Amino acid sequence: MKRSLPVLLIISLVWGFTLGLSQERRFDGQTVVVVTQTGRSIGGPVNDFAPEWEAMTGGRVELQQFAFGELFEKVITSFVTGAASYDMLIFPANWAGDFMAPGFLTPIPAEIIAGLDWEDVVPLYAERLTTWGDTIYALPYDGDSHMLYYRKDLVNNPQFAAEFEAQFGYPLAAPQTWAQYRDIARFFNGRTVETAGRRAPIFGALEAQRRNAQSYWVFLSRAAGYGKVPGNPCFFFSCVDMTPQVNNPGWVRALEDYIEIRNYGDPAMINYDVADTRIRFPAGGSVLNIDWGDIGTISVDPAQSAVKGKVGFSVLPGGEQYWDYQAGQWITPAEGVNHAPFIAFGGWIIGVAADSDVKEAALDFAAFMARPELVKQLAVTGGTGINPARFSQLADVDLWVGAGFDRESAEDYLGAIRDTIDHPNAVLDLRIRGSAEYFHTLDAEISRALVGEITPQEALDNVAQLWNAITDRLGRESQLEQYRNAVGWVGE
Repeated sequence: MKRSLPVLLIISLVWGFTLGLSQERRFDGQTVVVVTQTGRSIGGPVNDFAPEWEAMTGGRVELQQFAFGELFEKVITSFVTGAASYDMLIFPANWAGDFMAPGFLTPIPAEIIAGLDWEDVVPLYAERLTTWGDTIYALPYDGDSHMLYYRKDLVNNPQFAAEFEAQFGYPLAAPQTWAQYRDIARFFNGRTVETAGRRAPIFGALEAQRRNAQSYWVFLSRAAGYGKVPGNPCFFFSCVDMTPQVNNPGWVRALEDYIEIRNYGDPAMINYDVADTRIRFPAGGSVLNIDWGDIGTISVDPAQSAVKGKVGFSVLPGGEQYWDYQAGQWITPAEGVNHAPFIAFGGWIIGVAADSDVKEAALDFAAFMARPELVKQLAVTGGTGINPARFSQLADVDLWVGAGFDRESAEDYLGAIRDTIDHPNAVLDLRIRGSAEYFHTLDAEISRALVGEITPQEALDNVAQLWNAITDRLGRESQLEQYRNAVGWVGE
């Protein structure tokens, strides 16, 4: 049976009883102001579990939430002006260059790290996303990467399989390439199918496309398959001179695909954020979807899902060709697909402001929220926004079966996550100073292309020009050094 938040609260209270006796209400009169995005996802657990910490320590937690499109500006303004508005931040890992590099966050003390079973954290999250240089500035809370969701009851249906192969000339199966993904979406779009005992038309694909949300990561997942060169970790920029690759033919093809897919889905998805697809796909709204790990737990929750046990999970499709920007040509892989899973976002991590007046209390609450016992349970609870970042979460199939997955689905889901984060051609998200600004310009220009105001090539040419301007303003040499370090480039 799926664990509910009340059950998690009981688990947490037991933990608090055993450890809270030593706290002696040592933070009496201190208020920790926590900031993150709006909604239940990510911030919800703070509201749920703060009362326990408050009872143990005497401190108080105040949660402030902002729409994702406003969050970076709110936080960076507080840092730059010295307003000291927030004590604890739950923020995207790819903002590290703007928060960690300038010293806006306090290093995490060794005793806190020692108490959080750091060896259990997947190295991608423990060594790459919570640190800047050799210093740990944040605690792992959530592990993020994009994956594919599909209706396996429909894709594996023999009747549909025969018709699909007759129409497209190859077997119907979970898509390996973006071209196959498009064909499957086209085949099913508008088709009447059965979902939870009811027959109704279904969309082929639902993807987030709304501006000023988190939609551009879906576009970047497409661009990875067409633009990531195997063996070359430098995807967003050239590691030779920081030349943007955003407008090369691989990226342009990805944007063309991203625009076209709306023909095989809900035309209104141009206004969808990921939160919308997390409602509509589990409700049986489409055959295909791209998201972080959240839909996995939502899909097995009877209160939110009409497709429990009918969802397949897979590494993202790849390009049947990819653009080698060094060679200046399209390459067709011998195996027929360039899989390049995108470690989109990287996860929400927890940091403490260096200028906090209640730093010790904020660090204590950060450790309380990041403790292994809690995040393990949050990861299997739909709607929390917390996905696996620890080996123990990925290895314990029974944990997921207990949360409502059947065993086959649990193994499929966890296998897709492992295959994604372990993939040798995986693309790490942009993690340098100015990453939020780079992505803001990308978001704005692809949105113009989505509504037909400009062509995909024009949009991405604009982005390249804007990226060069950002790089020059921040310092090309320093940005290049940061980017090389972020992707692990060792030269040629």
